[in-house]
Amino acid sequence: MQCKNHPEVPAVGRCAGCAEPFCNDCLVEIQGQKYCASCKVLTIKAQPPVVEQATERCKEAGEALTMAIIGLFCFGIILGPIAISKALKAKNKISQNPQLTGSGMATAALVIGIADLVFFVLAIGFRLSHL
Repeated sequence: MQCKNHPEVPAVGRCAGCAEPFCNDCLVEIQGQKYCASCKVLTIKAQPPVVEQATERCKEAGEALTMAIIGLFCFGIILGPIAISKALKAKNKISQNPQLTGSGMATAALVIGIADLVFFVLAIGFRLSHL
Protein backbone atom coordinates (compact mmCIF):
# COMPACT_ATOMS: atom_id res chain seq x y z
CA MET A 1 0.00 0.00 0.00
CA GLN A 2 1.51 3.32 -1.12
CA CYS A 3 0.89 6.89 0.09
CA LYS A 4 -1.82 8.66 -1.87
CA ASN A 5 0.32 11.84 -2.14
CA HIS A 6 3.72 10.14 -2.52
CA PRO A 7 3.37 6.97 -4.64
CA GLU A 8 7.05 6.12 -4.13
CA VAL A 9 6.65 6.02 -0.30
CA PRO A 10 4.87 3.21 1.55
CA ALA A 11 1.81 4.24 3.55
CA VAL A 12 1.96 3.88 7.33
CA GLY A 13 -1.74 4.37 8.04
CA ARG A 14 -5.09 5.56 6.86
CA CYS A 15 -6.76 8.92 7.40
CA ALA A 16 -9.53 8.79 10.00
CA GLY A 17 -11.64 11.05 7.78
CA CYS A 18 -11.37 9.67 4.25
CA ALA A 19 -9.70 6.28 4.97
CA GLU A 20 -7.10 6.85 2.21
CA PRO A 21 -3.55 5.50 2.80
CA PHE A 22 -0.85 8.07 3.65
CA CYS A 23 2.80 8.15 4.71
CA ASN A 24 3.94 9.52 8.06
CA ASP A 25 4.69 12.95 6.56
CA CYS A 26 1.11 13.33 5.30
CA LEU A 27 -0.74 12.40 8.50
CA VAL A 28 -1.37 14.74 11.41
CA GLU A 29 -2.68 13.58 14.78
CA ILE A 30 -5.64 15.47 16.23
CA GLN A 31 -7.16 14.22 19.49
CA GLY A 32 -5.70 10.74 19.03
CA GLN A 33 -6.83 10.34 15.38
CA LYS A 34 -4.61 10.67 12.30
CA TYR A 35 -5.86 12.89 9.44
CA CYS A 36 -4.64 13.92 6.00
CA ALA A 37 -4.33 17.63 5.14
CA SER A 38 -7.84 17.93 3.65
CA CYS A 39 -9.60 16.10 6.45
CA LYS A 40 -7.52 17.92 9.08
CA VAL A 41 -8.96 21.24 7.93
CA LEU A 42 -12.51 19.89 8.00
CA THR A 43 -11.96 18.34 11.44
CA ILE A 44 -10.60 21.56 12.91
CA LYS A 45 -13.50 23.56 11.46
CA ALA A 46 -15.97 21.06 12.93
CA GLN A 47 -14.46 21.35 16.43
CA PRO A 48 -16.45 23.59 18.78
CA PRO A 49 -14.52 26.77 19.55
CA VAL A 50 -12.68 26.88 22.83
CA VAL A 51 -14.49 29.33 25.05
CA GLU A 52 -12.49 30.78 27.87
CA GLN A 53 -14.36 31.05 31.11
CA ALA A 54 -14.37 34.37 32.87
CA THR A 55 -12.34 34.31 36.03
CA GLU A 56 -12.60 36.37 39.14
CA ARG A 57 -10.07 36.94 41.91
CA CYS A 58 -11.01 35.49 45.28
CA LYS A 59 -11.66 38.41 47.62
CA GLU A 60 -10.70 36.43 50.72
CA ALA A 61 -7.26 35.62 49.30
CA GLY A 62 -6.48 39.32 48.87
CA GLU A 63 -7.78 40.16 52.34
CA ALA A 64 -5.76 37.34 53.89
CA LEU A 65 -2.56 38.49 52.19
CA THR A 66 -3.11 42.09 53.29
CA MET A 67 -3.67 41.05 56.91
CA ALA A 68 -0.65 38.74 56.85
CA ILE A 69 1.66 41.46 55.56
CA ILE A 70 0.41 44.02 58.06
CA GLY A 71 0.82 41.36 60.76
CA LEU A 72 4.54 41.21 60.00
CA PHE A 73 4.89 44.78 61.25
CA CYS A 74 2.28 45.05 63.99
CA PHE A 75 -0.34 42.98 65.79
CA GLY A 76 1.06 39.70 64.43
CA ILE A 77 -0.52 37.71 67.25
CA ILE A 78 -3.95 38.95 66.15
CA LEU A 79 -3.60 39.36 62.39
CA GLY A 80 -1.57 36.17 61.86
CA PRO A 81 -4.34 33.77 62.90
CA ILE A 82 -6.95 35.84 61.04
CA ALA A 83 -4.80 35.72 57.90
CA ILE A 84 -4.35 31.95 58.28
CA SER A 85 -8.08 31.44 58.72
CA LYS A 86 -8.98 33.62 55.71
CA ALA A 87 -6.28 31.97 53.59
CA LEU A 88 -7.65 28.50 54.34
CA LYS A 89 -11.19 29.65 53.54
CA ALA A 90 -9.95 31.20 50.29
CA LYS A 91 -8.12 28.02 49.27
CA ASN A 92 -11.28 26.04 49.98
CA LYS A 93 -13.42 28.41 47.89
CA ILE A 94 -10.91 28.37 45.04
CA SER A 95 -10.79 24.58 45.00
CA GLN A 96 -14.59 24.42 44.80
CA ASN A 97 -15.02 27.10 42.11
CA PRO A 98 -12.78 26.85 39.00
CA GLN A 99 -13.66 30.43 38.04
CA LEU A 100 -11.91 31.85 41.11
CA THR A 101 -8.22 32.75 40.99
CA GLY A 102 -5.83 33.72 43.74
CA SER A 103 -4.50 30.40 44.96
CA GLY A 104 -0.97 31.82 45.04
CA MET A 105 -2.08 34.78 47.14
CA ALA A 106 -3.85 32.46 49.56
CA THR A 107 -0.75 30.29 49.88
CA ALA A 108 1.43 33.36 50.44
CA ALA A 109 -0.99 34.63 53.09
CA LEU A 110 -0.90 31.25 54.81
CA VAL A 111 2.91 31.19 54.91
CA ILE A 112 3.21 34.82 56.02
CA GLY A 113 0.47 34.33 58.64
CA ILE A 114 2.42 31.42 60.11
CA ALA A 115 5.57 33.57 60.00
CA ASP A 116 3.66 36.29 61.92
CA LEU A 117 3.01 33.85 64.73
CA VAL A 118 6.55 32.48 64.74
CA PHE A 119 8.03 35.99 64.87
CA PHE A 120 5.69 36.93 67.70
CA VAL A 121 6.66 33.86 69.73
CA LEU A 122 10.37 34.53 69.07
CA ALA A 123 9.96 38.18 70.11
CA ILE A 124 8.23 37.18 73.35
CA GLY A 125 10.93 34.60 74.03
CA PHE A 126 13.63 37.18 73.35
CA ARG A 127 12.01 39.71 75.69
CA LEU A 128 11.55 37.14 78.45
CA SER A 129 15.16 35.99 78.17
CA HIS A 130 16.37 39.56 78.72
CA LEU A 131 14.45 40.17 81.92
